[in-house]
Amino acid sequence: MIDFGDNRPERPLYELLTKYLRPGDIYTHTYSGLRGEQDPLTLKASAGLVEGRKRGIYFDAGTGGGSFQFRVAYPLIQGGFKPDSLSTDLHITSMNSSTKDMLNIMGKFMAVGLTLQEAIADTTWHPAQEIKQYQLGNLSVGAPGDIAVLSLEHGKFAYTDMDDEKMLSDTKLVCQLTLRDGRIVYDLNGISMDIWNGKQTVDPAMASHWTTFVPRPARPEQITPTQR
Repeated sequence: MIDFGDNRPERPLYELLTKYLRPGDIYTHTYSGLRGEQDPLTLKASAGLVEGRKRGIYFDAGTGGGSFQFRVAYPLIQGGFKPDSLSTDLHITSMNSSTKDMLNIMGKFMAVGLTLQEAIADTTWHPAQEIKQYQLGNLSVGAPGDIAVLSLEHGKFAYTDMDDEKMLSDTKLVCQLTLRDGRIVYDLNGISMDIWNGKQTVDPAMASHWTTFVPRPARPEQITPTQR
């Protein structure tokens, strides 16, 4: 994966993407607009991005703290240059600024033109293919049981960029449940849990939901006569 750094006349982006990067290499920070990703006249993808994609180079979002502008992303994506993968470039400043987390990035790219299905594929199966980890990003037989259960919320939301500008949207993704290797590791609203004063249906051995260090004590009705 290439972070091309500063924009320097002696090493233009076009040359990097047409001469040096190989098929299967990944160029990140695609929608920063800082290194010639956007054609200044058409405002669509520059010739370097277009030729690079023809050569089999992957283009990743990598929004970070200063690598995403709506003024770049919107015309590029509306013009047909969609990302091959979405990523956060998460660090201490980006997580507290416009990037925040992966779901925020997915919602942001949906606001600029990706479908829900494209946003999901760009964060799961497509990145797995790029790094040749084909056991990830899918639920085929033998693959790890990694699942995120998302809800699509409707309302009035806003997404921000590196210029402290925002785009309004009527949708937002929220993670309700996460499983890692078939085990629940996050449950926002207790989807997998019993009502506290109702009949228990969850296996007592699994009721701590794999995220606590203290075993859940058995209820009185679960204690056998030999245990009393």
